[in-house]
Amino acid sequence: MKGEFTLDMAREKDALRITRIYGRGGVRLRMLKMGITPGADVEVLRRAPLADPVEILVRGAKLALRQEEAKNIAVVRLERR
Repeated sequence: MKGEFTLDMAREKDALRITRIYGRGGVRLRMLKMGITPGADVEVLRRAPLADPVEILVRGAKLALRQEEAKNIAVVRLERR
């Protein structure tokens, strides 16, 4: 998909839409159970010093993800209105 990148590359306050979840097994299943699914909108709330972890808002829930987990989430930037 054009303009697609992984969540670990996103900046604070970015509004994004999840396009794909990479990976296998338990980590992927855990993300899906937390509501991190293709089509869900995500906002990057903040990053810890050294960028790990990253706090996101998805489906009304605030979640903290490690950089290694964020690398498995493909997103596109949403247009701000």
